[in-house]
Amino acid sequence: MSKKNLKKQQIIEAAIEVFSKNNFQNSTISQIAQKAEVAEGTIYQYFKNKEDLFFSIPVEKTKDFCRELELHLQGITGTFSNIRKFIWYYLYFFKMNPGYGRTLMLEMRVNKSFAKTKAYDSFKNLTDRILEIIKEGQEEGVIRKDVNIFITRQLILGILEHVVTRWLLKGETYDVLEHYQDVSDLVLHGIGLSKGE
Repeated sequence: MSKKNLKKQQIIEAAIEVFSKNNFQNSTISQIAQKAEVAEGTIYQYFKNKEDLFFSIPVEKTKDFCRELELHLQGITGTFSNIRKFIWYYLYFFKMNPGYGRTLMLEMRVNKSFAKTKAYDSFKNLTDRILEIIKEGQEEGVIRKDVNIFITRQLILGILEHVVTRWLLKGETYDVLEHYQDVSDLVLHGIGLSKGE
C-alpha cells in the first residue's frame, strides 16, 4: 500500500472511531485529525468536508469486506456452503468492526442522503456477490426456480442487518455469531428444494 493510501486509511479508521463514539453531528474534523495524528489540512487533501469523509467510510470498508469475503470463499464448493460462509463472514466482519457497524447501521443507513452517495453505490459489489451465489444455486438445481433471486438477496441482507443492528443496540453484550446457524438454516430451508422436488 502506498504512503498516500496508508494515510487515507489512517484517517478513515480515526473517523470511524470518532463518529462511532460521538455520532456525525457531534464530531469535528479537529477530533478526527487528532485521533489520526495528522494536521487538519491533511484531511482536506483527501476529503472535501466532514460529510464527504463520513460517506467515504463505507466505500473503503465495503472494498475490505468484498476482498476478504472472496478469500473466505476460496476452496468452498456448493451453493449452500457459499451462502453459509457469506452469512458467517457478514456477522464476523461486523463483530470485528463494531465501530464501523455503529456508524453504518445506526447512523448512516437511516440518513436520507445515504441513497444518493457513493457509499450506497459501493454496496452493489456486495449485493451482486450474493445474487451470483443464488443464481448459481438455481442453475445447479439446489435452489428452487420459483424463488425470486432479488427478493431472496434482500431477505438475506435484511436478516443480517437486523441481527447486527440488534446486537449493536444491545451494547454488543453477546457474541453476534451465535445467530449464524439459525440464520443459515432459516434462509436455506426457505429457498432450497424440498425432498419431493
